[in-house]
Amino acid sequence: MERIIGILSGLIIGSAQLVYLANTLRRKVRPSVLSWLGWAFLMGTSLVSQIVVKGWQWSLSSILCSTAGCVAIVVAALLSGNFSLARRDWAFLLLGLCCMGIYYWSGDAWVTTVFAILADALLAVPTLLKVMRDPASERSVAWLLGVISSVLALIICIGHDPLYFMFPAYLLFLNGWLAWMTRPGIPSPSNQ
Repeated sequence: MERIIGILSGLIIGSAQLVYLANTLRRKVRPSVLSWLGWAFLMGTSLVSQIVVKGWQWSLSSILCSTAGCVAIVVAALLSGNFSLARRDWAFLLLGLCCMGIYYWSGDAWVTTVFAILADALLAVPTLLKVMRDPASERSVAWLLGVISSVLALIICIGHDPLYFMFPAYLLFLNGWLAWMTRPGIPSPSNQ
């Protein structure tokens, strides 16, 4: 049963990234390649550290699919020439590389995962502030898909090492908050 739920969790979060990937190829969005590459490094390093220390667990499916989706978005953006490259985006890449360095230096999956979550949360601040200013600008079904994927991953975590619980719990909180704040019917402050 864990396998089926894990695959479903990965497919759901993967579908959210496929929507973004399609929008990239259709030039509806211009992804920041450094942001997406930084997220790939953060999640990928956390994923690898957990697998190396604790072994594969089906709750990792969503993180695996998210990592692959981030890489696919970077590649598609670069190959299509449809990307943005802002100075502030170097922070995303730097934090992702720091996460890899922390794991290499410490070899500790807990430290690496906590850093990856904190770094991701820090990197989410611009999006969170944007949502508070203009909720409609970030309205997307992707947040709800992230909630569903995280809930499925957390179900699988029951009875397993708490390390596996950390990233899905964080993503449930983040995606849940974003889904709530961008739900239909929430006007932008300028429209109130």
